[in-house]
Order: sequence, then C-alpha cells, then structure tokens
Amino acid sequence: IAPTAPGPQKQGTGGEVILWERKAPGSWKPIKAITHDSPRNHAYVRRPLDAHPDFAAFWADGNPDRLSPSRLYFTDREGSGVWQLPETMEGPTAPPLRLY
Repeated sequence: IAPTAPGPQKQGTGGEVILWERKAPGSWKPIKAITHDSPRNHAYVRRPLDAHPDFAAFWADGNPDRLSPSRLYFTDREGSGVWQLPETMEGPTAPPLRLY
C-alpha cells in the first residue's frame, strides 16, 4: 500500500494510494486504487506493527505546494475502504468517517 499513482499536486511528495501485490521476487502488480480524485496528495503511508487486519495502513494528506489542511486516514489489508479520522474530538472516542 503506497502513494504511487499521480496525485493532484504533480511535482510534490505523494499521490494517490495504490494496493500492490508481490507476484515474485522483484515483481509487483497494482491490484486496486485505494484513493482517487483526491484534493490533496496522500503521503507517508505507514504499516502499524502487529496491527489488527482492519488497520493495515495509516497515512496523511496535504498539498506539498502550499500550506493546506491535512487529515489522517487508514485502510484494511484488502483496501476495501478508506476511513478518515475525526478532525476534532467531542469525547474520548469518535467513529471514523468512511470515504470510499
């Protein structure tokens, strides 16, 4: 899971997030686009250590060309959806918003 497709800010870090599958040593195949038509590039995808399968990758977005909002996202191992973490918390917990 990596931001390897072009994003809206073509010359900056990141892009759209793609799920890749390793077919053989040194051979990778894109399986599906996890994000698309985003207003800002997605970047710095991380794989949490010993994570639950529903929380397989975690990343942020932003416009690398200028100061912009940035939000936090996650997906599961299959890339079946993208969830955005709340921008503000009204209490100790809050549900994520499913985007795709």
